Amino acid sequence: MRLTLELEREGSMPPLPGDGMELIAFLSFAISRGFGATHPLIALADRLHDTFHVRFGPLTTFYEAGPDDNEDRAKLEMAWQQPGPLRESMEKVLAAIQSDEQCRALLRRANAEALPAQAEAVLPLLRRAEECGERVRMVYSL
Repeated sequence: MRLTLELEREGSMPPLPGDGMELIAFLSFAISRGFGATHPLIALADRLHDTFHVRFGPLTTFYEAGPDDNEDRAKLEMAWQQPGPLRESMEKVLAAIQSDEQCRALLRRANAEALPAQAEAVLPLLRRAEECGERVRMVYSL
């Protein structure tokens, strides 16, 4: 799996470390919070939300690249968002992981230790988009 950040006017940004595989896995699991599923990345998302007050709306706004039909194209278009809230949420995720041993333990249990480096790589791109007034979109491909 690969996660790509797109800027509205510039298109796809360079690949994230490890193709952003751990980051998109985490964001995908975060969507399933509250549905009774169990996984270390869901537990991490719960901890980030409940203890560190991370807003997951911007983080879970993404869609599959390469739409198959008009419905997919419409959903992909709806994935555009302002970079500020996404940057703020990503910064909170990164700060929590860096400061909290329980967060790091959950990453180890999920074999997702590359997630912080991937989140960190997204931040300068989001800041640039903010400075330029560009919307951003996260897309994944299998």
